[in-house]
Amino acid sequence: MNTDYMLACGVVWRRTADPEAGWDLVDGLKSRDPEVRVLAQTLLIESGESSMGLLESALAVGIVDPDVAGPCMAEILRIRQAKRLIRRPANEQCTGSPFRWEVKHFD
Repeated sequence: MNTDYMLACGVVWRRTADPEAGWDLVDGLKSRDPEVRVLAQTLLIESGESSMGLLESALAVGIVDPDVAGPCMAEILRIRQAKRLIRRPANEQCTGSPFRWEVKHFD
């Protein structure tokens, strides 16, 4: 397994959610080659929710250990949370309050 193959799997996984490509990315997380591991992790993270389901399945059947899949899953969750915060109206982002303080500058 090399970086070119991981990249090809990442493209296929992202475009078609082909399970074989996804499982190969999961296998890449366990590679002895650190470049393959980082690339597999990056490609899975970029695919977001579909990768989360795949990683959850891989954990459930014992294909990967939590210490291998965990960082990937944590980053997907961070991105999910960040997207939710971005979508919230500006006046509710900090406190959940419908009130918003405005600062006006006087010249």
